[in-house]
Amino acid sequence: MFGYLIIFIIGIMILATWWPPQRLFSATLTVIGGGIITGMAYRAHGWLPTLMAGIGTITIGFIGLWGLLTLLLIAIRPQLIVRKQERLSLGMSVGIWGWLLLTAGWIWALSTGHFTGTLWPWLTFIPGLSAYLGLLFAASVVGYLRVVIWRAHQADTLVVLGAGLIAGHHIGRVLAARLDTALQVARRQDHPVTIIVSGGQGPDEDLTEAAAMAAYLRSHHFPATAIRLETAATNTRSNLANSLAIWQQLPNHGGRVVVITNGYHLFRTRRLASHLGLNVGSVPAPTPLDYVPIGFAREFMAILVSDWRFHCLVTVLLLAVNLVWLLI
Repeated sequence: MFGYLIIFIIGIMILATWWPPQRLFSATLTVIGGGIITGMAYRAHGWLPTLMAGIGTITIGFIGLWGLLTLLLIAIRPQLIVRKQERLSLGMSVGIWGWLLLTAGWIWALSTGHFTGTLWPWLTFIPGLSAYLGLLFAASVVGYLRVVIWRAHQADTLVVLGAGLIAGHHIGRVLAARLDTALQVARRQDHPVTIIVSGGQGPDEDLTEAAAMAAYLRSHHFPATAIRLETAATNTRSNLANSLAIWQQLPNHGGRVVVITNGYHLFRTRRLASHLGLNVGSVPAPTPLDYVPIGFAREFMAILVSDWRFHCLVTVLLLAVNLVWLLI
């Protein structure tokens, strides 16, 4: 019986991975499936269930620790996460610290016998919200792994997404990695490739990101005639929407269009492309290891903010369930 259930759940996970791989919902299904398999493995006997339970526990523990460190990074060093012209609001900072402290207090009260007869049962929705956000974080990790592993190999048009310029005009490590990846992909093709560089001019930049990116490509001997500049975008959505107008004017409407950005940014990029109705491939650019925690934290915050109404609804539902549970 155990084997049949495992096969069924794995089938659901595979289906969710292939259709549609860029959606957060399908990634969430994969995470839930993995959690169910781990729980079932603990109840079964034999070396295989034991191995599966061990792998599942290690994976859950690793993702949980990564999520906690990400939350602490956002709370302690928000200036590293938000962009230079943005600020983490006081309300959000207070909310993060309040959530952390109340969750820790709830766990302490439950584990030390100081729970019943106190106010802590009325705050059970808080660890419930923590579990929900942990599920979303795990799903974003799964989505990240999907888009990094399943990458395009054939391309006619490459769209390179911009990133902030250093000191107003220099290409930094993160953006250089995207451009170097585009050059590598373009040179692997057996036909001419057009590269669209996308990025406007920020308030602290001396020129548009697209102009700096085009200069970088030309300095690496990529023909200027095969470069198209998109100079108005201010975020990932406008990167994609504005670049669409450019590649549709190319022969065969751009052919096989492939988006290039850093791996931590690719899952959200693919989600936005799907929401815009774009059928594009993707190739992840490598990210300096010391920047991965910062980049991933920024992306997870962006994912939360993009669906904030739904997350607020989930919070209200958890609160309502908490109240009903105590009152009945």
